[in-house]
Amino acid sequence: MRRLIIALTDGLRPDAITPTLMPSLHALGEAYTMALRASTIRPSATVAALASLATGVSPEIHKLIEPGLDFLPALPRLRPIARELGRAGVPTHVVTTSLSLAVQPVARALAAAAGGRRIVASGSSARSTATEAIRVLDTEPTQVLFIYLPHCDRAGHAAGWMSEEYLAAATDVDAAVGMLSTRIVDSLLIVVADHGGGGVIATEHDQPHPINDHIPLILAGPEVTRRHRLTRAISILDVPATVLWWFGLALPQSYEGRPLVEAFAAAALPQAVAG
Repeated sequence: MRRLIIALTDGLRPDAITPTLMPSLHALGEAYTMALRASTIRPSATVAALASLATGVSPEIHKLIEPGLDFLPALPRLRPIARELGRAGVPTHVVTTSLSLAVQPVARALAAAAGGRRIVASGSSARSTATEAIRVLDTEPTQVLFIYLPHCDRAGHAAGWMSEEYLAAATDVDAAVGMLSTRIVDSLLIVVADHGGGGVIATEHDQPHPINDHIPLILAGPEVTRRHRLTRAISILDVPATVLWWFGLALPQSYEGRPLVEAFAAAALPQAVAG
């Protein structure tokens, strides 16, 4: 049975991934496949990027830029990745750090609308959230687990990107990734961020700037090419296309990205036909 773990490290800048600060993530990138020129969408905002990651299309299409349920009327013409997986009998679960009471209803509604089977909010640290994610992997009937780690973004907004608080959050996130990486023996692990930050204003990331738009993207697992660098321009929109391709599913014609086939060994699945 194929299993996939997607770790969304909100607000993580690629230059924070060093051997001393984030040894687990740095080691994964060195040992498996890492994109050197990955970028997010515009605007480089969390809601817009998560919606693109969930639906495979840019904000111009999904229209979800601000928190809320504005994209629900557009769902009939969108094909969320979790719904595509669900139709093929591939269950998806979402695990996130504890959410505020105000955010919980919106998050659960969005997850349900996108086709996710269940959303679990647990823990305040990245490590405690990773512990819950591993519990879900061990006890729930899931093949795709999406884990959301907002800690770097929160620290960046509060104290500035690359501040001491931000670097402490990055260390915590790295520990969580290290815990998840114990599952790459039989699972594909994709670590990606939604945006960077601090490119124009120390505590913001929405403005157009390479530091805001540049994101880390690392793939690790049994079928991933070892010690490989993806040098072409890669978008966060390539991630949902890669997920469907990896499960052998047809890519909706609406999807704007393309599978990262070059990240996988020759024994991996053939590219799915657009559908």
